[in-house]
This record gives sequence, structure tokens and C-alpha cells, in this order.
Amino acid sequence: MIHDIGYICKAYYYLRKGGQYMYIFFLLLALLFLIIVLVWVDLSLGRKYSKRNAVNQLVGHKHAFVSKFDDGVNFYDALIRDIKAAQMSVDIQFFLVKWDKPTQQLTELLQKRAQEGIKIRFLLDRIGGYRLPRKERKRLRQSGVMLRFANIPRFPYFLYNLNFRNHRKVTIIDQRSVYIGGFNIGKEYLSKEPRFGFWRDCVVKLEGEAVYTFVQLFASDWGDPFHVLPKQSPALDGAQIEVVITESAGYEDWLLHQIHHAREYLYIGTPYCAPTRRVEAALKRASERGVDVRLMLPSKVDHYVVNQVSFHFARRLLQHGVRINLYQNGFYHAKILLSDGLWCAVGSANLDGRSLLINKELTVTIRENDLFYAQLLALWKKDEQSSIAASVKTIQKRPWIAKVTGILFRPLRNYL
Repeated sequence: MIHDIGYICKAYYYLRKGGQYMYIFFLLLALLFLIIVLVWVDLSLGRKYSKRNAVNQLVGHKHAFVSKFDDGVNFYDALIRDIKAAQMSVDIQFFLVKWDKPTQQLTELLQKRAQEGIKIRFLLDRIGGYRLPRKERKRLRQSGVMLRFANIPRFPYFLYNLNFRNHRKVTIIDQRSVYIGGFNIGKEYLSKEPRFGFWRDCVVKLEGEAVYTFVQLFASDWGDPFHVLPKQSPALDGAQIEVVITESAGYEDWLLHQIHHAREYLYIGTPYCAPTRRVEAALKRASERGVDVRLMLPSKVDHYVVNQVSFHFARRLLQHGVRINLYQNGFYHAKILLSDGLWCAVGSANLDGRSLLINKELTVTIRENDLFYAQLLALWKKDEQSSIAASVKTIQKRPWIAKVTGILFRPLRNYL
């Protein structure tokens, strides 16, 4: 009898202990579910709010002088030269700066020019610019450089705002010339990072009436209006410029329009390939109706998860006749488009969910300029010669962990 009572007590003890574990388990499960719901609500309501208040514009200009830079050294040299020669103002905006020698050289020059009386406005994305040390920010401001951060994450919709980045890269000299493209500031962009080697990118420099659209856009991103110089006579070279200003889903809508209207060919250079469902479907349909659709992607990896998701979607596009070129001569970071011999575009937007649906981006479309189009097309053909044509078989040869990574993170493509 005593033994029976002992067994009953032990059984009761273990049942009670097991019940406590089950209680803790379900409590943690409920907590996890609550977190997921709160994240979903934040992102969903944040996206709706952002879309309601988005500024998406296409501003056309008839005349502009256009030149291009396709490697970091030439671009950086020209940028430094123009900053040194500025007579009145320099408005400079980057998404990302690395605190290394090139960044230090740039900030020292900005301080020097500010002390000489030049108005320097330096705008960085709050997340992309986090590497700029606090001491350096203080030093810049003390020298007279006006430094600000764009898109500071705030409540409500904090998680969405954490993803809502200002990805534009713009430098305006004396409100008379402007650089736009994909370069940031850091040693890898100057091809000085051994693991990447040569860094392919693309920037255009514009002079003429189109510059004033960028002055107004920078003032909007800066947050305060400032004095705008009287318009100068535009440089006439026959180029028709369209300034494509996008955020939220604006770039997706613009790109879909370009894909639907392509008739012969559409070439897209991008470091990342994680298109939205609508863009992926449009690229497949364009290829199936006979358009020669080609993508240029890097074969090297800079962001492991994003690159593996890119390879996953590249395989899906290959199955529908889209040609995928994997760049071998270093790292490919250019954001360019060419279509039908009629127009081309250079900008800051990638072929990924962030650029298509979230980020503030900037793209310049150039029409009616055969010389510039021929130069950009020649660059594309040169890069094709430095690439290998991917196939479904070669993409499938990746290590199993890479393929699993691409599949597991595929549902997050709108945030990669």
C-alpha cells in the first residue's frame, strides 16, 4: 500500500512537472505568434502608409550633355577634381560610406572646401552611413560642413522604416553639373578590395537644364529648401533626359512599363536578381514573345544570402529563355538598362524587392543620343566577353547549402 502511494505521488509529480513544461512551451509559442503578428502588422501598415505618401515622378528634359564613368578610379578622380574646382556649392549624397582611406580623403576635402567658404551639404542614409565615426561627424560639422542623415527610422511602423532606405547617389556641383549612378564611397568601389578585384559600376554626369530637377530632389531629401541659382543656358547635344524618381512601388511600375514595351531586346545589368512576382512574370512573358532578354549578374558573392536567392531566381528565368551572364572580371555592381537601340538607363536601383518596392531610388533614362547609347552598348558587350553564359545545369552545380539558402530565403525576396 505504501509502495502504491509512493508510485502515485511520483506519477503526480512528473505529470505536474510535465504540465509546467507544456505551459511554458505554449506560452513561448503564443509569444512567438504575437511577435510574428506585430511584425506583419508593422510591415503591412508601414508599406500602405509609405505608398500613400510616396513621391514618384518622371521629369523630362529636352537637352543635356551626358558622359559616363564605368570604373571607380576615373569616377572618383573626376568627382574630387570637380569638388576642388567648385565655386559656390557641393551637394553630395551617398547611401553607403566605408570608413577607410578613400572616405577619409573625401571628408578631409569637404572640410577644406567648407573652410574656404563653399557651401557643403553632405547627406547620408541613416543605416548606410552608420560607419562614419561620431568623432568625424563632429569634425565635419565644426569645419562648416552641413551633415545630415536621411530616412531615420521612427515610430510608428519602426520595422518598415528600418527597411525604407534612401538608396540614391547624387553629387551636384555649383548646381550646374550632377553625377548619378551606383557608386558609393569605399575602397572596393575603387577596385582596391582583394576579394572583389576589379569593380564594375556605372555613373553618368549631366550638364544642362536637367540638373535643376536634381537640385530640387536633393532639397526635398535634405528636408529644407535652399537658394537655387538662376537657370543657365543648357548644353545642347540632342540628348533627351528623363529623370525617374521612385519610392515604394514606383520603380516596379516604371520597370514593368519598360519590359512590356520592349520589342527586340532588353539588357539589364544588376548585382542582385530577386525580382517581385510581377517583374519575374513580365520578364518571362517578354522572353516567350521573342524579346531577347539578358541579365548581367556577378559570379562573385558579396552578400551570401542575397546572392544565393539571386541564383535561385536566375535558374527560374533561365527555364523561360532569359539569358543570364555571370561576370568573371571582378565584381559587377552596375545598374543599367538598354532596350531596342532606342533608350538606355543608368541609376541606383537593383533588380530586387528593396529597390522595386521600398527604397528611394533614382534612375536617368537617355534617349535621342546615339553616341551615348553606343558607348553603353559597347560596355555591355565588353562585359559579356568577360562573362560566362549560365545554364540551369551550372546554377544547379552550386553546393547544397547554397541551394537550400536560396530556397529558404526566397519568401523574403521583397526585403532582400
